[in-house]
Amino acid sequence: MIQPFRATRPTRDKAYLVATRSYVSYNPTELEDKLENNPFTFLHVINPSAQQNAPLQERFEAVRDRFDMFCEEEIFVTENNPSYFIYEQRTPNDRFLGVIGLLPVDQVKEGHVIKHEKTIEHREELFSQYLETTGFQAEPVLVFGDANQTYHEILAQVMLERPEYEFSSTDRYEHRLWFVPDTLTEDLKTALAKVQEVYIADGHHRLASSVRVGDRLNDNSKAQGVLTMFMDESGVSIASFERWFRLEEQQLELKELQERFYVEKVEHWTDEPKGDFEMYHEGSWYVLTSKLSIVPELKAQLLLDEILRPLLGVLDERNDSRLKYIRQDGTDQSARMVEKGYQIGFRLPPVSVELLKNIGSAGGVMPPKSTYIEPKLRSGLLLHVFK
Repeated sequence: MIQPFRATRPTRDKAYLVATRSYVSYNPTELEDKLENNPFTFLHVINPSAQQNAPLQERFEAVRDRFDMFCEEEIFVTENNPSYFIYEQRTPNDRFLGVIGLLPVDQVKEGHVIKHEKTIEHREELFSQYLETTGFQAEPVLVFGDANQTYHEILAQVMLERPEYEFSSTDRYEHRLWFVPDTLTEDLKTALAKVQEVYIADGHHRLASSVRVGDRLNDNSKAQGVLTMFMDESGVSIASFERWFRLEEQQLELKELQERFYVEKVEHWTDEPKGDFEMYHEGSWYVLTSKLSIVPELKAQLLLDEILRPLLGVLDERNDSRLKYIRQDGTDQSARMVEKGYQIGFRLPPVSVELLKNIGSAGGVMPPKSTYIEPKLRSGLLLHVFK
């Protein structure tokens, strides 16, 4: 399923300076600080603020030029032989472990990669143009599946050795990366080949765009692989997004909700929502439990069908300017969101791995922001250069 590859990567001494979060996670002040004070950050390569007024094609070509400069300055080096890499990320609360390699485009086309989200056509096309011009993939797609015991034993054996990279980032995350030695590459390849299907955890648009590029460059064998991290499904962490809504000229009365839900005021706030979900309204949290005879297992869908669409008039949950999604972090975020002008909030229980698999396998899709899946992988730590 996942194949070894010739990685382009930072030298050992610069890896902690090169690797970045996704650039969209930086606010303008953070981005400016990184660009001004770190000459090695991968943000210099992908810098979205560079040449803002230039046509897209010129901007994409400039990204490739900056990447080539990093290679000429030997900030990046390219391996002589195909390898797998084991990546470990430790956060203040969790530990994540997986194998980075290439997912063959053919596996996607043959239906061995199960999706749970719809992609947006114009985003797919835009990113495929970017990839085709720059000629590299810099942030792995994250997938998970059911790995066997041999897989786990190989990872444990490799991790007895010193990591190639070992560093902490300013968000207090720890990162470690190991080469899989040639002596174990074939064994790991065999173990991964026994995984019959994988589920996308993060990176639906990156995957779809990479498949487009593979089709366009069908005579380029390197373009037929997608930079991917595989995890055993037992190690995936799924959290939720809260939904916050700005009423503007609308009103929402509790009596409207009581026709559809049992509504109970929360007396003692806890980090895990109760009922089908919880709602913040006029200074208090309420537990909402559906009165439907058959309640959807996916609570984001229940919220959409029973409140957001019929009572609040949300027709496009992706692009409604009144609707704000924020990561649910186990704290009461109501004071901050009310200060920003949002009057109503919803907290949802996390989606289980099993439910995500069932929805994907049945060909279903989830509403946007139904899951917040970790780990979030670094850009620029390992690159797949295909032209």
